[in-house]
Amino acid sequence: MAFTVRPATQADIPDLARLIVELYQAEMPGALTGPVEKQIELLRFTLEANGDKAVHHRYVLCNERGMVIGTGMIEFPDNGRFERAPNGTVATAFRTLGVFPALRLFGVVARTLFGVYRHTDPQSALIHTVVVTRSERSNGAGAVLMHALESAIREFGYTRARLQVLAWNTGAQRFYERLGYTTIWRLSGWRVLLSWPSVVMEKALEDCQGDEHVSTMPASSG
Repeated sequence: MAFTVRPATQADIPDLARLIVELYQAEMPGALTGPVEKQIELLRFTLEANGDKAVHHRYVLCNERGMVIGTGMIEFPDNGRFERAPNGTVATAFRTLGVFPALRLFGVVARTLFGVYRHTDPQSALIHTVVVTRSERSNGAGAVLMHALESAIREFGYTRARLQVLAWNTGAQRFYERLGYTTIWRLSGWRVLLSWPSVVMEKALEDCQGDEHVSTMPASSG
């Protein structure tokens, strides 16, 4: 099966919102509740409120029909972080999800703040928000997307890729291990009790090769 990975554009935001909702459902079941279309509406708001930052260094995976089936984002040490809760998010969450689902979501987000990994290594880039739609998993799509993200990191001159995974998500950890990632950091101490325990994994990229089933369109260096 042929795939294409390309830089995301503003036109992809509806698909990105849908995919990020799927990511929440897979990694933090119950964090987002209520009608799925309302969840997508909330995520679409957060993306649109970020403007160009929403798609800066973000890539989409497309199938042979051109449909967006996956996405992933890269954070470089010298770039500003994507704002997951821009101004207006609280009001929009209450409006779209309702009071109790919104409060539940904010409680989950508050817990994640205690376990957030601060990426400061100047020689590596952080891959995050990686998701492939459920119907396209287990057919090599995830590996294709990861190879493309790693290629983009190498093109920007970085030699290592890092990513953060929830500690309980052993399936994802095994997937990344098969791609050559090893654990270099694990949340410990009192923060484990207050947050969602996680691990950080790293891979050296000097000798990585691309996937023969993917066509990668170049990204802008701006």
